[in-house]
Amino acid sequence: MKTFRSRYARRVLVPVMAVSVLSACVTWKGQEMAPSRALSEKEPWRVRLTMLNGDRMELGDPVVSDGEIVGRPFGHWCRESDKCALRVPTDSVANIEIREADALATGTTLVIVTGLIVAGVVAALNAVGNGLCCE
Repeated sequence: MKTFRSRYARRVLVPVMAVSVLSACVTWKGQEMAPSRALSEKEPWRVRLTMLNGDRMELGDPVVSDGEIVGRPFGHWCRESDKCALRVPTDSVANIEIREADALATGTTLVIVTGLIVAGVVAALNAVGNGLCCE
């Protein structure tokens, strides 16, 4: 018979740890170059724009076309991408950030998660060996 603790751990802690690992894999990196140049050189899948008036927005699959950054609002789904596209003039963008992989955070998180898993397995094996569970 499974205890409440083991069911809770499997249903709640495992997804939380998985999300933690995945979120550590990427980070926002500010770009020092013009938005049009950053987009053409880096070809990102997602950007965060800070407008001159202070507003922020995230765009998915952005491209530069005729002096505008064109992309779909990130997190919105639309069947006809041309109808969902946002067009932002490049001269109204104060700052652009690109979602990029963060190797240090990913490596650190993987080491910590692996250590926790190993510690859990060792604790479980010790409990079985000492007759504390699984009678």
